[in-house]
Amino acid sequence: MTLTCKNWFLFRFATRYRHFLLAVLLGLCVLAFGLGAIYLHARGSLENLVEEKANIASALFQNTIDEAHTAVNKATPLLSTTCNPDTAEELKRISVLSPNIRTINLVKNDYIYCSSLFNRRLKKNANTRISVDYRLFLTTHNYFNPNEKILFLSEKVGDKYAIASIDVHYIKKTLKTIGQNIPLTITLNNKQSVAYSTLYPATKDGTLVALDSRDNEFIISSRISQKMYLDYMLSHLYIAMFLCAIFAFIISVNGYRQLKRPRSLQEELQRAVDENEFLPYLQPIVNAHGRICGAEILIRWHHPSQGFIMPDLFIPLAEDTGLINVMTTQLLSCVKSYLHNNQSYLPDGFHLAINISPAQCNNLLFYQDCLSFISAFPEGKVKLVAELTEREFIKDTGNAALLFEKLHNLGVQIALDDFGTGHSSLAYINQFNIDIIKIDKSFTQLIGSVDMPSHIVDNVVDLANRLDIDVVAEGVENTTQEAYLKQHNIQFFQGYLYDKPLPPAIFMEKMKEQSDIQARLQANTSVEE
Repeated sequence: MTLTCKNWFLFRFATRYRHFLLAVLLGLCVLAFGLGAIYLHARGSLENLVEEKANIASALFQNTIDEAHTAVNKATPLLSTTCNPDTAEELKRISVLSPNIRTINLVKNDYIYCSSLFNRRLKKNANTRISVDYRLFLTTHNYFNPNEKILFLSEKVGDKYAIASIDVHYIKKTLKTIGQNIPLTITLNNKQSVAYSTLYPATKDGTLVALDSRDNEFIISSRISQKMYLDYMLSHLYIAMFLCAIFAFIISVNGYRQLKRPRSLQEELQRAVDENEFLPYLQPIVNAHGRICGAEILIRWHHPSQGFIMPDLFIPLAEDTGLINVMTTQLLSCVKSYLHNNQSYLPDGFHLAINISPAQCNNLLFYQDCLSFISAFPEGKVKLVAELTEREFIKDTGNAALLFEKLHNLGVQIALDDFGTGHSSLAYINQFNIDIIKIDKSFTQLIGSVDMPSHIVDNVVDLANRLDIDVVAEGVENTTQEAYLKQHNIQFFQGYLYDKPLPPAIFMEKMKEQSDIQARLQANTSVEE
């Protein structure tokens, strides 16, 4: 049951706000498409930037390697000599003339026996031992820096080597200067690598950008992660992202306006019915004692952008399209809820009138609405009155007669609304069993007029008395009209003299006040007796 209610709520929410949701979805699609394009642009730009920096780093590192090659080539002739002060001095001179080279060394049988750091021949011990397995390799050495690896480049002549050492710290500083926050790694052909720490941790995922060196001695590479792409987009393309969001918002707003714009009046009316924009208002009907004894249900359209729309502007279209049936069902259902929750404040036999058009007389839908309404109250508590309007002829009087017969059997009274102003009021009286005549306000306003005497009102009242039909006077606006009507034995009155059409909640407050007053009067009468 809970799941069903939840699904119903979601369905109602989606139905009621479908235009808004579609507009938001449109805006989100535009935003996603725009951000996707910006992201792809950021990817391409960042990859191009990384490749550019990798090219620069490769060129600088290649220059250092070439410098080391030159140095060891100059040192190889010294491999045929013994290590003496002149040899050491020459090694020192070669090293000094090579800015990026730290030392030049001569190696035999895996021991350094001559170095640019010393003026003498070195003895074989743990500090002079070095294993030369590759032409370009990384290793630690006690003579240089036991806590950090040194990059060595070697050149072999016979069983001897001339090797040049390069400070790895210098290489890392070069990579950091070039790469800034972009991680660059130098990988030697023996798979040893040199890298520096960045804000981004090392990862095996992401896009790999790799450049081989000229002689395939090393590779400059960088692994671009998703976080790097996003950070680059946020830091370099934030203006484009902001403009994309603004554009998506504009598209969403315009899309909402286009979706809300009705393609036809009928579609707009259908939308209003689906979204329950038609509201019931209740105008009091008072008896000869001035007490509220009933009310007429009047429909009001509260349009979301145009405010309240007068019934004359949409009722004819609702009748032509058949939407008047759904609107009537909605009005009766809403009013039923208010009256049922406050029925203790209603007098017995409370009359509730609602208009029906000739178009509604061709089927029994209105009968079903009345049956549902009356069954919600104790017998005799509320009496429905169907007021027949005369904006058009009843095309099938047979169906209408059947409907009115079933309504009478249900206890619903039939009234002729705006009597005398429609097409065939007298014909309806002759054809159908009419219970009530409502004098149109245009005739009520003639009462007291010097230029237009109230003979029409007199004749209507006389006709109603002869046919034993109750009369309700509409449009009563002053006490002169009220006094005249009371003199002619009219018992029911409706108009601005008593009150304007009210929302159901306010109408029920008035009924509560009247009920409280009646209760106090009865209590006082009981005490006096």
